[in-house]
Amino acid sequence: MGDPATVPGDDRPRRSRRVHIGQSDPVQWRTRTFSLVTRGGMRYNREVAERDRRPDPHGSVERDVLVRYLDAWTATVLRSQRGGTYVECGAFAADAFRVFGEFADRLGGHHLEVVLVGAAVPAAVPAVPAGLVVRTAGDLADVRVAGPVLAHLAGAWPPSLVRGKAHEVLLAAAPGTDDRERLRAAGLGCAVAVDLVAEDGTARTLVFATADSRHLATFKNELWAVDEFAGIRYRDPRDAGGTLVDISLTPQLLPLRRALLAELARRGAATLAELQRFTLLETIYRPEDAVGALTAAVAAGQVGREPEKGRLSPRTVLSALR
Repeated sequence: MGDPATVPGDDRPRRSRRVHIGQSDPVQWRTRTFSLVTRGGMRYNREVAERDRRPDPHGSVERDVLVRYLDAWTATVLRSQRGGTYVECGAFAADAFRVFGEFADRLGGHHLEVVLVGAAVPAAVPAVPAGLVVRTAGDLADVRVAGPVLAHLAGAWPPSLVRGKAHEVLLAAAPGTDDRERLRAAGLGCAVAVDLVAEDGTARTLVFATADSRHLATFKNELWAVDEFAGIRYRDPRDAGGTLVDISLTPQLLPLRRALLAELARRGAATLAELQRFTLLETIYRPEDAVGALTAAVAAGQVGREPEKGRLSPRTVLSALR
């Protein structure tokens, strides 16, 4: 989402969002409000209360990414006859219920279920929206679901949970932990891993995996649209330079440029469409970011192109020159 992302099956207009947080006593609660989507021409806001003392910048960004994608995912499954199930294994259950509450007028006649693993409904949730099915499980291994699933995981996970049509996962892990190959082996062939690096150098890795490349593109739009208030920068675990990139809708493209040059050196030549597909599946960047990175590489004399003039199009053939 962000400008101008769309969600498969969801035609509601999306707007970029910015958080403004005022100064407050460090032991007081603060509330940040940010616009998410417009429904029926009316803007509505989501309020997320955070403790100001000892903030967790990694958790703040993880929560923001999850909430944004969960909003997109929920809109999609509520347009489907199959419905969907959300599995929460972390600390963001209250945030998930706030998202579902915003769809309360659409829950009737649709199947939407929440499974809380190792926890009950948070006390911060005043009431479960009517039409939302909630159940608990003592252990992740006990969870059995059918139909579309989005699971927010922390720690070890059973492959049986991610196997299945329309299953998707977002998981947090220690830096250096890359579950992409394991997830791909389980059937989720479209995956991205990104390191969240704080100002003090501490890091956490987020991994998202799905079988649908369109949903991966939607997730990446949300990833780059989060607010940078937490002092977090992104790092591609596979970037040899380990470059830290500010969160922005127009991010620095140097790591992507290096990755594309290496891919062209391996292939010899490729179309822009093929390199955009590589960007989607193998980097933290969005397919459209490949255009900017390759345009700069052509201007620097690092990449040749055919035809030689005009804008890069999906059929433009690019090749490494040096």
